[in-house]
Amino acid sequence: MNKVTVRINGQEYNMVGKEPKEYLLKVASYVDDKMQEVVEANPSLSTAMAAVLTTLNIADELYKCSYELDEVNTKYKKPLQDLENANTTLIELQDNISERDKKIEELEKELEKYKEELTSVKQEYEQRKNSFKEQEDRLAEAEEIANSFQNRLYDMQMKIVELEEKE
Repeated sequence: MNKVTVRINGQEYNMVGKEPKEYLLKVASYVDDKMQEVVEANPSLSTAMAAVLTTLNIADELYKCSYELDEVNTKYKKPLQDLENANTTLIELQDNISERDKKIEELEKELEKYKEELTSVKQEYEQRKNSFKEQEDRLAEAEEIANSFQNRLYDMQMKIVELEEKE
């Protein structure tokens, strides 16, 4: 507890409070200033009457401040709620983005795997294509040889027929 001696309207008072001494002195100075305003405006008032009017003036200020605070709270309550909702939505969207980023990473890995498989299949295709081409070339060569043999056979048969006719 803090204790200070203050002067209000020429009278000394002891103030005790949990607040810092500087705060207590500030409050007392405020009350003294307000009381001086009332006394200067109405010099014929007794100290008790001046104290009551000062109390009423300070209470009026308090109520006006309280009312303004309520208005401010009401005015900013919805935007603050909207902001909280927006923050919640933002967090949900960030989580959603994180999940999608993970899914994209998984799909990219899977795509890379398929690319590797496609490369392997393309290589195998090229090998088989080359092998098929070689077999076609060998088949064409074999057909040429077969045709050549057929032609020679025909020629020989013709010679045999000629020889038989000569005999």
